[in-house]
Amino acid sequence: MGKFLISIDAASCTGCMKCGLACSELYHRAFNPLLARIRVIVKGEEAEISFTEECTECGVCVDQCFYGALSKTPRES
Repeated sequence: MGKFLISIDAASCTGCMKCGLACSELYHRAFNPLLARIRVIVKGEEAEISFTEECTECGVCVDQCFYGALSKTPRES
C-alpha cells in the first residue's frame, strides 16, 4: 500500500502528460510517458486516467499536476 491515496478528477485533466513524465523520470530515468505508472488517454476534450499495478502511490504525479486533475491524501498508518 502506498504512502498516499490518490484521487482523480479527469474532467480537470488537460492531457499535458507532466504526471507521466515525472513518473517515468523518477522510476526509469527517462522522460517517456509510456514507461510511467500512470496512464492518461485523451479523447477529444475528455481524459481517462488510470494507474498500472506497479504504481506505488508515491504522489510524484500529483506534485506535477497544476490543473487539479490529481490530488493526494496521506494514508493513516
